[in-house]
Order: sequence, then structure tokens, then C-alpha cells
Amino acid sequence: MKTFFDYDSENDSLFAYKKAKIKGSIDIGYFIIDISTQGKVVGVEILNVSEVLKNLGINDPKEFLDNIKKAGFRAVYQNDSIIIYFMISSKSKEVSSSIAVPIKYS
Repeated sequence: MKTFFDYDSENDSLFAYKKAKIKGSIDIGYFIIDISTQGKVVGVEILNVSEVLKNLGINDPKEFLDNIKKAGFRAVYQNDSIIIYFMISSKSKEVSSSIAVPIKYS
């Protein structure tokens, strides 16, 4: 499934997503994770993305974000968590990182 992205400079947020019906969202710090009706991760929104990029070693986040070429994510499902690997590439650099989302089934 193809991943799309939108960068909102006014709100300093980056949203990478796959077109699917959303059942709900999980908020974790600077991240909002969208879950589909099939229980799969279909969207990752990064709030205060400039600050997140600075923490990942990007010295000029504004320039980086103004020149984004690609943004995406991959989710790995485990028994008690989902590990989400995300990648953002600009004209001159690529940055990647991951977040762990604890889950509890009822």
C-alpha cells in the first residue's frame, strides 16, 4: 500500500499515511498513530516535527522540511507492542528513527 505525506508548516506537523478507514488513534508524546479498522498502523503524525528533527541531529529543520522528498513508516507487530520505524528524506539528507507503542489487548 502506497504511503503519502503532508507537511503543515503553520502547525509544524508531518503526517505520513496510507489510505484506509481509521478506527482510532493513539497519542504518544509528539506522535499520533492512526489504527485502521483491521488493527494495522495506517498513519503517523509527528507534532512539533522541527523539535523532533533537531533531536535526531538535523541542524536546520526548516530547510530540511521545506525540501522533503519522501516520508514513510513501517510497523512491526509484537505480542505487547508495535515498533514503528519512520523515515524522512530531504534533498540533501535522510533521517530515520523508531518508536515503540505498548499495546494491551482486552
